[in-house]
Amino acid sequence: MDPWGSLTMLIKKQEVAKNRKAALKYELQKRREVLLKGGARKEMEFPEISKADMTILKEEIRRKHKADQTKNIIIYILFFILVLFLVYYIFINTKWEVITGI
Repeated sequence: MDPWGSLTMLIKKQEVAKNRKAALKYELQKRREVLLKGGARKEMEFPEISKADMTILKEEIRRKHKADQTKNIIIYILFFILVLFLVYYIFINTKWEVITGI
């Protein structure tokens, strides 16, 4: 007996593989047609801004970004201090006699 079983099983496996390949090819072709036919991406329309307005806008964005960074740093520092106080509180209020067995 050959490794594929019988000859008819080999033929069936080849037909199934051929049909699967044809179905996949058909799906890909259909997707390609949809993308090419109706699918040119719409271009975004932005208002025209003069150079002076653009520099003002950039400075405003930079200012907001810097303020956000400062707020985040302050929040991180406060959180770190809170964690330190929590660890200190737990460390001070722990009864060491129970833990060490003294």
